[in-house]
Amino acid sequence: MAASTQNTTQASTLAAQKQVIVAEIGKSNDIPATTIGHFLAEYEHLAEKDKIKKFLRKTKLYKKGVWEMPREEGTKEENLYVPMETIANEIIPYFHGSSNRKALVSSGKPLYHKENPATNHSSSPDLVIQANGPSFEFPHRTPMLAPGLGYSNSASCLEMKLDKDLGNTLASHVPQVGIYSRQMFIQQPNRRFVRILVISENRAGLVHFDRSGAQYTDLININERPGDFIRLILGVSCPDEHLLGLDTTIQWVIGPDGRKKSGTLTTEDADGNEITYDLVEPYPVFNRHSIRGRGTICWTVRDAAGNEFLVKDSWRSDGRESETTFLEKAKGLQGVAQMASFEEDREETAEFRGPITNGQRAEDNFHNRRSMRVVLHCYGPPIIHFTSMKHAISALRDAIAGHRNLIHQDRRILHRDISISNILLGNPGAQKGLRGFLIDLDMAIFWNRDPSEIIADCRTGTRLFQSIMVLRSFEKKFQTTHDYLDDMESYFYVLCYLMFCFSGAGDHVKAIIADEIKSWDDDNPKFAAANKTSFMNRPLRAQDCVAPYWHKACVSLLKDLKLFVANIVREKTEIFEGELTEEEQEDRIEELHGKDNDHYEKVLSLFDKAIEALPDQDPVVESSKATDATSADSPHGGPLPTPSHAARSAAKAKRVPVPKRSSQELEDPEEPQVKHPRTARSMRSKRGAAKPSPLSQSQSKSAAQ
Repeated sequence: MAASTQNTTQASTLAAQKQVIVAEIGKSNDIPATTIGHFLAEYEHLAEKDKIKKFLRKTKLYKKGVWEMPREEGTKEENLYVPMETIANEIIPYFHGSSNRKALVSSGKPLYHKENPATNHSSSPDLVIQANGPSFEFPHRTPMLAPGLGYSNSASCLEMKLDKDLGNTLASHVPQVGIYSRQMFIQQPNRRFVRILVISENRAGLVHFDRSGAQYTDLININERPGDFIRLILGVSCPDEHLLGLDTTIQWVIGPDGRKKSGTLTTEDADGNEITYDLVEPYPVFNRHSIRGRGTICWTVRDAAGNEFLVKDSWRSDGRESETTFLEKAKGLQGVAQMASFEEDREETAEFRGPITNGQRAEDNFHNRRSMRVVLHCYGPPIIHFTSMKHAISALRDAIAGHRNLIHQDRRILHRDISISNILLGNPGAQKGLRGFLIDLDMAIFWNRDPSEIIADCRTGTRLFQSIMVLRSFEKKFQTTHDYLDDMESYFYVLCYLMFCFSGAGDHVKAIIADEIKSWDDDNPKFAAANKTSFMNRPLRAQDCVAPYWHKACVSLLKDLKLFVANIVREKTEIFEGELTEEEQEDRIEELHGKDNDHYEKVLSLFDKAIEALPDQDPVVESSKATDATSADSPHGGPLPTPSHAARSAAKAKRVPVPKRSSQELEDPEEPQVKHPRTARSMRSKRGAAKPSPLSQSQSKSAAQ
């Protein structure tokens, strides 16, 4: 009975996981198809024709024009597993000539998933190609009866089907193998793409996954085309890690226990020369748990002189301005993280795929993405690791000043994703202006006061911190600009998050997510907007929502900032819900934007007043009782971690639930951002570097001293 219950739970979990994959990559008739010939051409050099002929003459596993697999009536799918394992394990060493790849039956054996937060989820591919090498490691959790099986050391998976169950296309099988693919991306963080074979006793095809989603091939008859079948097996078990789909600029040293011990990352320095950094830790400090999307992964690295940097790898959608464009323009600005160097357009997902063969609908579902790597100077940990009230309020204040610096002068950059995750603490003892930093310009856009230039989009940003007007952008009458005031409102919600959820400072204090905050994190923008509007319209009763820890100066700041934001929301609502013509609406918005200096000065003065009233150190009080926040609050991944190894080590104990992206795991709308016809943009050169910023870590420290 226990086994039955467990199997039912497992089936239910897998069904839910399939739905996640479908939501991410699209329904079966939306997934692009291609010819298998594209991939066979890529794998052709892995097996020469003469060697294939020699192998087929020698082997006992291919006789009379068919592979040795059961075909008699009554054959079950599981009867195919061991024969396929035997075939693969004869092909792989014969052609690859190495012993670091091996096919293993894994059906019925749980390969555990890695999630944030942790779960007991697992899945069981029919077979895996187990791998050794500088990108693979012994799993941190393995099945008791099959130690060593896991996604962290799987080159690929083989999914077996009876020929009668295979169907005419692989489209319906994509969600199942997508579960395995997603875990390989998560547990092999230098993955560029994953390819999985689906095989029956007579036919086979390949499913490809990358940051643009999935693509599947047509099916070939493996008995009539044995050489092509051999090449497919060799392709998904290839010892060449680059061809297998891994980024070989990130490499590890594997310790005696089979785990990653240390590693290196190779990129370009500020002069465009190749440079190899040591990884501060063998694992990324941030890893977006999805297949399709930006696929952001962050690493802390150290150069030969001991300086630490944060390296951010991501995949930018075509039609979006590169983050490096904004970071270059932000060079020298206080309150904004500074770029040390970058690589642009390293690869693109279109290069990994074959031409689409199944029509316009599938073509519309493919959006090319380009790989980019940015090296950033290191600062402190995320703002949630504040050590006192003054520490938190000062960091938030300087991040707002950084936002003003982006908007003002000749830069005109609008961030559009202000959240608790995107504000870092400055280095210890930093002076005013360097106590907090704004990071992550992925969603930024060039901004001006023409309302037709930028249309607000409720899919852009982090749901919990989105402004009311951005949330209401799904309504036709609220097709308004996303402006600096929307970002200011987001800063207000960051302050609410800190004051509602934290009952103290220091790493022993864990966040308790307030019900009010949870209500702002609704998947449906209509409900999230309604909940925030209700909050804005109610008097703020601090005793009902603010943790007792916070000083009265912070409470006054919260109330004053709420009044400022509420007035802005009210004015915007009157503009768009009134009887004004479109031209009159634009005039009113332009008039509002003309007060931008006054708006920033007002907000910053509120913070300065509070900071002046706060003690440098919090009063000593008895530790607050707190419970750890769990996955139920927000299932979509952790905040973008921070840089400095020393700061992160000190802050390691504290964990908070993570606000989810409005676009869920996709992280940003695939289509290009809305632009006015007059707006023109130029693509960046393929590779480049930024000269060292005057606000690098070492100079910031010296300024603080």
